[in-house]
Amino acid sequence: MNKKRSETNAEDKWDLLLIYKNEHAFNKDLEEVNKEIDILKDLLPTFLDTSKDFKKYYLQKEKTERLIEKLFVYSKSKKDEDIANNVSQELYGKVLNLDTKYEEQIAEEVSKILKTDKKIIDSFLNSEDMDSYNHYFDKIFDKKDHIVDENTEKALAKYEKVLKGSQTTYSYLVNSDIKFPSIKYKEKTIEVTESIYPVLIKSDDINIRKEAFKKLYEAYKSFENVITSTYSQNILYNVTTAKLRNYNSVLEMNLKKDKLPLDIYYNLIKTVRKNLSSLHKYYQLKKKMLQIDKMHLYDTYINVIGKNDKTYTFAEAQKIVLNVLDILGKDYVSVINKAFKEKWIDKYPNDGKVEGAYSIVTRTTCPYILLNYVNTYFDLRSLIHELGHSVHTFYANKENEFHNAIYPIFLGEIASTTNELLLSNYMYENASSKEEKLIILNEKLDLFKSTIFRQTMFSEFEEKAYKYVEEDNTLTSKYLYDTYYNLNKDYFGPNIEIDEEIGYEWMRIPHFYTPFYVYQYATSLSIACYIVENITNKTPGFKEKYLNFLKSGGKEYPLEILKIIDIDLTDTKIYESAINSFKDTLEKFENLYYK
Repeated sequence: MNKKRSETNAEDKWDLLLIYKNEHAFNKDLEEVNKEIDILKDLLPTFLDTSKDFKKYYLQKEKTERLIEKLFVYSKSKKDEDIANNVSQELYGKVLNLDTKYEEQIAEEVSKILKTDKKIIDSFLNSEDMDSYNHYFDKIFDKKDHIVDENTEKALAKYEKVLKGSQTTYSYLVNSDIKFPSIKYKEKTIEVTESIYPVLIKSDDINIRKEAFKKLYEAYKSFENVITSTYSQNILYNVTTAKLRNYNSVLEMNLKKDKLPLDIYYNLIKTVRKNLSSLHKYYQLKKKMLQIDKMHLYDTYINVIGKNDKTYTFAEAQKIVLNVLDILGKDYVSVINKAFKEKWIDKYPNDGKVEGAYSIVTRTTCPYILLNYVNTYFDLRSLIHELGHSVHTFYANKENEFHNAIYPIFLGEIASTTNELLLSNYMYENASSKEEKLIILNEKLDLFKSTIFRQTMFSEFEEKAYKYVEEDNTLTSKYLYDTYYNLNKDYFGPNIEIDEEIGYEWMRIPHFYTPFYVYQYATSLSIACYIVENITNKTPGFKEKYLNFLKSGGKEYPLEILKIIDIDLTDTKIYESAINSFKDTLEKFENLYYK
């Protein structure tokens, strides 16, 4: 039974008093930022007249953004610690409205810059000692060929929420309106919802697994036409936007914002495709261990080793985290200690608290972490994962100017995944029994399976769906079903019975409504494998390179930042190295199991 928020010990909560001592202080800044936005609005018409006007505008913009971000971190954190608190909900809503007002007031900034000769901007930067803004403006001018006329820009901005409405419709449908069928489970009748399905599909009872699998997809199938429509509309919106902005494809539009070549996407798919036999071997081994003649898709999630029932108090987890990350050096560990001592972390679940875990990316406050820690190994993994994000954010803020501090999303999961892999290696080396070692290896295999292989399969599906529409075809439920079903046949291989229901699984994936995002999970894990290999092998100078990578923030494009740690993603070597790590783990797992 969860405690009420008011009953939670102060030492177990994040310390938001570091931001605002009380609601009065919050409201004071809320009033102040409205004034700052008005000042910024007044500066916008003439900000390109002289270098002094130029500098004044950007100093005012930074001042305004700092206040908005500070308000946002506080209000979001207050909301998420107890969503039943109406006061917090109201504060958060006020900040969102304020942010919308801010974006509307500066909407013309980019178009004004692009109408100006870049030499003038460069001269302003030089004369006002603003060289740190070079990358900021490079990113703007790199978009020049893809900014349309002012009227079209305004129309796109106004219609964005309307045209993106399909995503909202989908969210309401799957989270509220779909009524899932029920099954008998542990002498109770329960709905096969998305939240309970992960438990049911891992059941030792084949009848439970099979019925849950069929019932879940039965529910989605009944909304096949509606979800096909929402996804089609989402794709059409992105395809239309890409065409209006003179991109060859939506894939190009999404990668080009970070100056990423298409080869990065296609090299990932090509490399994973080439190595699908290793994934097939994984399923073949699982089938052998389960000793079943036919292995269906609903059998693939069974835990063949047993559950990791070992528990870790938060104090024990803290000690393990410090031991694991000691390999990264005193400076890195000092930031981890800072997170614990200065109460960045909201530890335990309470009534009304948002589920899951996250680290807030912020430039104005400490990078707070929300957890729902209940002493499992998964919670230990979540802790070290989120600390990876927070240390990355801390370093990026410490070493960069405000406008260069936020690192690109493309690099966002690398530090966190690196920490997870370091934890896995540590737990394996310190395991006291064969069973414990097998559990750790099995969890590592699952991480690779779900991140490298599964996310790449999702990426293939996306690419095919978008290309089909871009070639002026009408997206149908049959095309989406067939495409997804056939990809599952390829990825699961000849040892698995590919049940017909799996063709509807694409309807369950909300990430498809954020185009060409999921592939970044696979690239991040691949990069993390390379980092961990060099860290654990103590490659001379690599630890220092890794810390410099974390300190780079967003001052360059992702590929330039990755060069700090000697990574070239235009080559397939990083992907191949990650898959070799999967193969090595699989071999180690098999040898130990049959030892």
